[in-house]
Amino acid sequence: MKTKIFTIALALSIGMLLFSCKKGGFLDSQVEVLSEENVFADSTMTFNFLNNIYWNTGLDIHPYRNTIGGFSGAGPGTSDWNDSFETLSSNATSGFSGQDAFLKGTSTSSSHPLLAMWTLMYKKIRAANKFMANVPNSPISASRKKVLIAEARFLRAFYYQMLVRYYGGVQLVGDDVSDDFPTYDYKRNPYKDCVDYIAAEYDKAAVDLPSATTLEAINYGRATSGACKAYKARLLVTAASTLFNGSPASADAAVRPFICYSANYDATLWQKAADACKAVMDLPEYALIVDNATKAGDGFFKLFTSGRKTSEYIFVYNLALAAASASDTNGGLERPFFPWTITARGAGSTTSMNPSQNVVDAFGMANGKLISDASSGFNILDPYKNRDPRFYNSIIYNQATMTSRSTTALTTINIYTDANNNPVGDGIQPYHTKTGYYTRKMCNDRLPFASLTVARALPMMRLAEMVLGYAEALNELGRVEEAVSEVNKIRNRAGITAGADNRYGIPAGVTQDQLRTLIRNEYRVEFYGEGHWYYDTRRWKTAEITEKGSLLLAKGKQNPAGSAYPFAYTYENALSMNFIAPAMYFVPIPLSEVLKSKGLLLQNPGW
Repeated sequence: MKTKIFTIALALSIGMLLFSCKKGGFLDSQVEVLSEENVFADSTMTFNFLNNIYWNTGLDIHPYRNTIGGFSGAGPGTSDWNDSFETLSSNATSGFSGQDAFLKGTSTSSSHPLLAMWTLMYKKIRAANKFMANVPNSPISASRKKVLIAEARFLRAFYYQMLVRYYGGVQLVGDDVSDDFPTYDYKRNPYKDCVDYIAAEYDKAAVDLPSATTLEAINYGRATSGACKAYKARLLVTAASTLFNGSPASADAAVRPFICYSANYDATLWQKAADACKAVMDLPEYALIVDNATKAGDGFFKLFTSGRKTSEYIFVYNLALAAASASDTNGGLERPFFPWTITARGAGSTTSMNPSQNVVDAFGMANGKLISDASSGFNILDPYKNRDPRFYNSIIYNQATMTSRSTTALTTINIYTDANNNPVGDGIQPYHTKTGYYTRKMCNDRLPFASLTVARALPMMRLAEMVLGYAEALNELGRVEEAVSEVNKIRNRAGITAGADNRYGIPAGVTQDQLRTLIRNEYRVEFYGEGHWYYDTRRWKTAEITEKGSLLLAKGKQNPAGSAYPFAYTYENALSMNFIAPAMYFVPIPLSEVLKSKGLLLQNPGW
């Protein structure tokens, strides 16, 4: 075999080594600058090689995915990479255009905004394999090597899990470290084989990784045994869900093994999912952050703003420490999400992740009832009153208050038009908001924006997902009341009123179907902005409903003086969504890879 070679470049802004591969097969490497022997003979370069494998883990939650996507190219749809992943769902939109074509259903197998994931994820997998093969020869202590190899194993499983979430079954390459395209057949492994392999890899990695309680502060954000268990649980919850368990997206016998775990419904998959979620919930290092003493739902706010390490975070993506400014790259999350009157952006700059009216309507009332419930107390003429406390910690709406740009004094955010239809303050207009809302989720609006200097961790996995996953699995197993108890742990932390019956708005005698609907809505509001809704609507096979039709905006108009309500609201179509089934349940495998496989790599249905 010829000498293994790769390129290393120090990126000063992130303090990591960037690993790049030339175009071609997904395992091809680039021209040599440093040999593997040289890199792994140096402990610093060895650590940095592993750091670079972590670099792309935050793609589902980073506000600017292009920053960590390693994406180069200028094809149709690529502007989506400048935005958050949430905007590929009905939950949000923004000023960038990559989302529009995708949600309209006009993406093609050569213009899909997620097309680059195939090559990117395999580059990460190949890098993890190279690391595990070479780190035994590095000048690092044996005990530390053991942990580093386990981290690389976790990351390899993580990137495989990303692949199967996008594509279904993919090729498993084992420990292959060859520089040239492999000599074995280039074809997909069944989805079940992929899931079973990934789960087993998480189990192996968990044995040698530290728990969150023993992880050194300097290593916060690195893999732990708890992270392995949590990602395995997510994997099994997905495999047990509708799309992959009994209701595949295609009846084609040749394709079906690659897009489902079981063609016939298998209830035991839900038991495996329940067990996996409960195993994480039982770990002593994690706990929900509950604080309703001073303000209902304050624990939900503090969860995201009280520092990088919390009892609920299981795996995170650390953002660099940055002072707030008008720069596109500074200000943590507040800079891309907050209204212009707060951030003082420059002309041509655009806000990201404007919440849709669709997701606003998903937030229920403080009493736990959905706004569609006639007994909820919802008033269409005063739509932002008495809502679920998570609404106030997630959405900036017309007349919401937050600290001003330079002081702790509260300022009112105006998002409306006057009697002459002129936008007032931060109303709907180009580059500001396309929906009549801004995002508050995960942001610190209790400190002046101009003085923010925040070390921020973005939650890629947190305990609440395990609790809701457990509730979902229990409900699917027919253990409805047990599931209610789990859902109410999340509702209690949210600050929802318990009520005289202590059921947090869930009626006695709730049926399995009713609770399923409620749990799915709970996922939507609890994880808004964290990149979950795209995947959830697919695994439930509900995207044909939720991701089709109108992505709505809200227009507030000032009423005449003396009116009972200061504003009148109308709801209009901001974007017409057209979910094309079965194609949009999966990402198309790049055509170049299909052709390279000489007909062995079968394409996903509808592409």
